[in-house]
Amino acid sequence: MVGKKMEIEPGLATKKRDALDDLYDEIVARTDNQRRLNSLANLYNTLRHLVSVGSNITSVAAIASAVESLGFHAPKAQSIRNVEGKDFRDLIGAYITLNGVAAPSEPSNDEKLVGGIDDLQVAAQVRWILNENRSLKRRLDLLHAAFQKLEPVKLIGASTSVGEAGDSDDLVGFTEMEIEAVSQFLANISDIYCTIDETSGALLYKEDLEIAPPGFGQALAKLTEKTTH
Repeated sequence: MVGKKMEIEPGLATKKRDALDDLYDEIVARTDNQRRLNSLANLYNTLRHLVSVGSNITSVAAIASAVESLGFHAPKAQSIRNVEGKDFRDLIGAYITLNGVAAPSEPSNDEKLVGGIDDLQVAAQVRWILNENRSLKRRLDLLHAAFQKLEPVKLIGASTSVGEAGDSDDLVGFTEMEIEAVSQFLANISDIYCTIDETSGALLYKEDLEIAPPGFGQALAKLTEKTTH
């Protein structure tokens, strides 16, 4: 349903001019598109109304809603935010200064990106993707924080008592040659660009690719410790 357009008070034209008036006249003077002129007039009259009632709204969404509530069809929030909406945003900035209310925060790079997309369907899809990306990043940050709180895997040495580590014959079946091979592997591990993660014991290639799971390093160390006791 189309609302009734607000009527501008007759005395408005004779009031003392201010920065909002000057900016509006300057923008109108260099605009030759009638549709845009109508949108500028709608926004200007809406901002004047907000000033007159002492409103403290500053967001684009709230101001666009005020435009619509006064019976104007344009500009919409998307038109104010997009690349061609600079004149609209400048008028809103003048209104904010004139009204003495806190200016809204600078739009983020994501908001600027979405605001520059004219196709509303594409803009909505991009906004959804950006929101999903932020959600995934928050989850990753939470997982990383939880991982940092984990206790390092404790290495149970080969000399640990039977009561703590189990039967003393745990390593039965490994020959000295096999254990020596493990020792040499550990000694030369850096030559193949591998490292043992100190926290988990995973075997990492170039400190990035996990090629053996957590606990692998501890198992190798236990084998080599057995030969020194």
